[in-house]
Amino acid sequence: MKRTSMVLAATVAAGLMSAGTASASGWTMSYLRPPGGDAIRVVATDGAGSYAGHSDRGLLTWSGWMVRNHGFPAGYDTVEAVDENTSKAILTNGYAISTRTKRSFVHQNGGFQLLENVPGYAQTVVTGMNNGGDIVGDVFNDPRYGSRAAFWPAGDRAHPVLLDSPPLLSPVDIDHDGTILMQEQGGGAWLWKDGVARQLALPEGVREARAIAIRDGKVLADLQGGQRLWTAPDTSIPVPETMTVTALNGSGLLTGCLRTMGTATIPAAWTPGGPVETLPAPSSGCGAIVGDNGEIMGTLQDDDYFDKLVVWRRG
Repeated sequence: MKRTSMVLAATVAAGLMSAGTASASGWTMSYLRPPGGDAIRVVATDGAGSYAGHSDRGLLTWSGWMVRNHGFPAGYDTVEAVDENTSKAILTNGYAISTRTKRSFVHQNGGFQLLENVPGYAQTVVTGMNNGGDIVGDVFNDPRYGSRAAFWPAGDRAHPVLLDSPPLLSPVDIDHDGTILMQEQGGGAWLWKDGVARQLALPEGVREARAIAIRDGKVLADLQGGQRLWTAPDTSIPVPETMTVTALNGSGLLTGCLRTMGTATIPAAWTPGGPVETLPAPSSGCGAIVGDNGEIMGTLQDDDYFDKLVVWRRG
């Protein structure tokens, strides 16, 4: 992968600076230790400086400078990290090639714990977990015939239930208060709680939205013409048009990157009401995860094929 020089990144960043963009002087950058292996992805954090991800060699966790490979669930050939909560429980999906089976697991206390199937359904793909340990996902038999939304309560994961949600809604994420963010096939984003579904209000003339994440009542979604952040089901604001946002935390800090005229991107952070802040970076990159402690994890392009893993902190 081609590397963007420090000079080019600085020049591009300077070209994007405006009244709504601030420099990265308040942030510092450090590297996460590379774990070895290919297809490395870091997808979740406990919000206190630890991270979870996966590679072709297994489930990965980072804590400080230490990185550990936890391998695969017994009998499964792949594992993908999905989410992590403040208890350091890591939600994962696994796939067994020989049986073509997809099942889901929670990795905690050193081992993989299989999530039970919903009666009548043989396969699961989970999508989110909150700090209380509640889990949402889809269950199915033959994917050609669709799937159903399901819920694994933290107190009784051995007895998951189907959600009595409207047709064509699939769970994307779950907030800490139990509100489930759902995506309508070919339509908008919805909130589901206590048996009631409420659609997020879209700007006039917009009919579709792609839900990304929910944190403490704030929802991020992609729309035609740009991304938006909802602070209530009927209240949203646009993300700055130069920025692509990938994640948010409970306090409303968002991360992603600034687009440029070329292929380079500049890691960035934004809090509604303030300017977009560019993050220090020696090459093209993007923020990918933001924890409740304000840390941002992301990637930078390198001379090698695979990206470098980095963490940004204020101060």
